[in-house]
Amino acid sequence: MTDRRRLVNEAPTVVGLLTSVIESGGSLDLAVRTVAEDGPPLSRAMFSDAVRMADTKGCASVRDALTASLSKISGEASGYRQSILLCISASDAESAQERLRILGDASDVSLDSVRIMGERYSASLTTPCMTIFALGIMAPMILMSILPMLGIGGLFGAVTVDSDLIVLVTLVIVPAAITVIAWRIRARNPFLSESPDSGGIGCLAPLLLAVPLWFALVYLGRPQVEVMLYAVATACVSGAIFMFAGVRRDSRRAGSEEGIRDSVFELGNALLGGDNFEKAAAEVLRSRPECAHVGVSLGRELDLCRGDVEKAVDSAVSPISPRVSRTLRDICRCSRQDTDDAGRLAVAVGRQFQNESATRRELSVRLKSMTDMMVGTAVFFAPMVLGLSVSMLGPLSRIAGYEGMGNSELVLSLYLVELCAMISVLTSSLGEGAGIRGMAWRFCLSAPISLVVFAVCSAVQIRRCYRGCGPWEGHGVREARSALGCCRLRRVHRADDPRPPHGPLRLLQAPGRAAVVH
Repeated sequence: MTDRRRLVNEAPTVVGLLTSVIESGGSLDLAVRTVAEDGPPLSRAMFSDAVRMADTKGCASVRDALTASLSKISGEASGYRQSILLCISASDAESAQERLRILGDASDVSLDSVRIMGERYSASLTTPCMTIFALGIMAPMILMSILPMLGIGGLFGAVTVDSDLIVLVTLVIVPAAITVIAWRIRARNPFLSESPDSGGIGCLAPLLLAVPLWFALVYLGRPQVEVMLYAVATACVSGAIFMFAGVRRDSRRAGSEEGIRDSVFELGNALLGGDNFEKAAAEVLRSRPECAHVGVSLGRELDLCRGDVEKAVDSAVSPISPRVSRTLRDICRCSRQDTDDAGRLAVAVGRQFQNESATRRELSVRLKSMTDMMVGTAVFFAPMVLGLSVSMLGPLSRIAGYEGMGNSELVLSLYLVELCAMISVLTSSLGEGAGIRGMAWRFCLSAPISLVVFAVCSAVQIRRCYRGCGPWEGHGVREARSALGCCRLRRVHRADDPRPPHGPLRLLQAPGRAAVVH
């Protein structure tokens, strides 16, 4: 089912390749072979099988072999089948206007299929993301804070809460469940364009710096929260510095690709206005700031190409976008026969690029709210809730004389690091996805902030004192006890105290003093 949905995601790219070949005067056989060579993975495999069947005489022609392969596609990928069949029909059109109209219909069908699939996909993320939200915040808060509080009140009687089991569930079982859900979301993502491979593992090397820093800070006797904060923050900052150049390069390349795709439509208008391909392509690319360097590179390649314009286009544009490079070469080939036909081809393909970009942008907007919620959970909400829970648990334990888990801050700090790692994997698995470097970059940005928020919130202390009438110094002895989650305040009355032994208690802030009752 996932493969069929990913076929739908590939439909706009395949229709674009078929359109550029057919509209430039190529045959259906050449168009199919182009997709078999340069198309997206699943479509490339299917079109390669059709070419192989035609070449080995398994079918009478490439058309029959491709039609037979498309007939096996049904269900969620019906939009893919319909758009490819429309492209096949366009290759038989008698006039250029009819052919262009049919190819436009094929593009609209493919984009509508992607849009519908995007709506279904975004709607299906609600349940798993809310499950991660519940597991990521509520489970650790209950295990590390509420259960010890109930133990203070004597709810469990003589039975003690197993602290080792709590640590095991918090640091192993809960993260394992969240990881399974995150990878399940990634596996079912039909828009995923990049799979995590070994190419970005080197980006994880600076994060190993946290291990020696951990032991060094422990040896120096630093507090638990500071040890985790300094070790992880230093490693993450080092990793971010190490990856910054690569991330910036990828960002610039994505912006340049978007500019090149948008410039194809402008190239068509220039060709219809009477310019030749070489002049129009270089000027249009140079006119857009995000891809001006590509236009400069193309102009330089055209000056040195000795008439091989297609090779010059491939050398300048392929490092940024192989797909757009293929389209520009088809437009260049078409311009040798008729500049007006090349202009119409560029306008048609450019409009497809713009419509596809708008559809992808709409999908990103739909997923942004889900992504922001998950990032906010890991960076702010979870550390804030867990930190405040720890700050409340400490005073209650001291009041009741309860010896709880002494390493709760360390355990929760480790858990927050794990949570940031898991949320980084999850957010990198939504939409078109990201590789290992994208996951590591997100982790390096989120983990230090999460630990800082936790350290600040866990250090919060509310200091109050209670008194009756008159000065509070030397007016009584106080004692606080907790039973079943409720604090009982009792005053021991002195014989020379003029106040009644059971008078009302009033709350008063006493700077620099512990909570007292008179």
